[in-house]
Amino acid sequence: MSQPYFKAEITFLASSEGGRDAPPPIRLHGAKYRPHLVVGDPNQRKAITFGNVIQEEYLGVEFVSGPENIVPGESFLAELALLYWPDVTYEALASGATFTVREGPHIVGYGTVKSVSMNGAT
Repeated sequence: MSQPYFKAEITFLASSEGGRDAPPPIRLHGAKYRPHLVVGDPNQRKAITFGNVIQEEYLGVEFVSGPENIVPGESFLAELALLYWPDVTYEALASGATFTVREGPHIVGYGTVKSVSMNGAT
C-alpha cells in the first residue's frame, strides 16, 4: 500500500500578516517541510483555543513537491503526503476543502485541496 498524496494550491502569508520571516524549505537541500493543516476558513489568522488548549484538529503533512522559490502572497501548486495515514483520518482533506497551514499555533499560510490520490502520487 503506497502513501496517499494530494495536490493543493497554497499561499504563504507575508511576515507582516503573521507569516514566516523566510520562505519554508520545500525543496532546499533535501529539507522536508512538515507543517500541520487545519481544515476550515482560509481567512482565519489565529488558532482557536480554550485557555491554553488548541481546539482544532491538526493534520500532519509533508511537502513532496513545489516550487524552488516561494513568494509570500503568491499562490503555487504543491504535492503533499499524508504523514500519519492510515492511523489518522484525513477525510476532511477532500477535493475543494480549504485549510490553513500551521507551525504550532501560528498560521503561516492557507490553501485549497485540488485533488486527492489514496493510491500514491496524484
